[in-house]
Amino acid sequence: MRVAGIYLAAGHGRRAGVPKASPKLSSEVTSKSVVVSELERCTLDPLVVVVRADDNLEWLPPAAEQSSRRTETCLTAHLGLSFSLRCGLNAILPLQPDAVVVALAGQTSVTTSLVNRLKDMYMRNPELDYVAGTYEGLAMPPALFSKKMFTVLQELEGEEAAAGILRSSEYKGAVLQTDSAGFFSDANPRFDIYEARKEWSIRGEM
Repeated sequence: MRVAGIYLAAGHGRRAGVPKASPKLSSEVTSKSVVVSELERCTLDPLVVVVRADDNLEWLPPAAEQSSRRTETCLTAHLGLSFSLRCGLNAILPLQPDAVVVALAGQTSVTTSLVNRLKDMYMRNPELDYVAGTYEGLAMPPALFSKKMFTVLQELEGEEAAAGILRSSEYKGAVLQTDSAGFFSDANPRFDIYEARKEWSIRGEM
């Protein structure tokens, strides 16, 4: 079974009209670079990192050996998250994957373990439309979507993107409990970058 990956890193992440940089977990490592490295370990084929045209890509870690990672520039990213998602989907569709894992920039606890759990759940239950993480009862990305959902994903509009699918009773899905509140997103007012740094530091020592 071929499972592709899309990492949506093209958002401006603006707060109060000011572009927000990716939080740094150490002097040289950002949350986005850690997540890309985690996703690379999941044998996603391909792993497409969607970026803005003005992104210098300095945050990207070196590609792992035999990595299928590639970057895709989204010229319409400023129009909303759904446009970035569409760019990523257009990049993977020619390869005809059976499913795709979608992860968002700003989520600090997207781990190899979590993504592999999403994949394992889907492989055991291929009739599902999606498998997602959950935080405080809400289904959240990272999420795996079956190929049956590709057309639905392409037709999404606005900034919310796939969140509407995960909260709709129209689709059959499963959710997995995540290990950390940092998983939720730095868009969450309760997001604590200091806790994220601590968690990353512990993870790096394992």
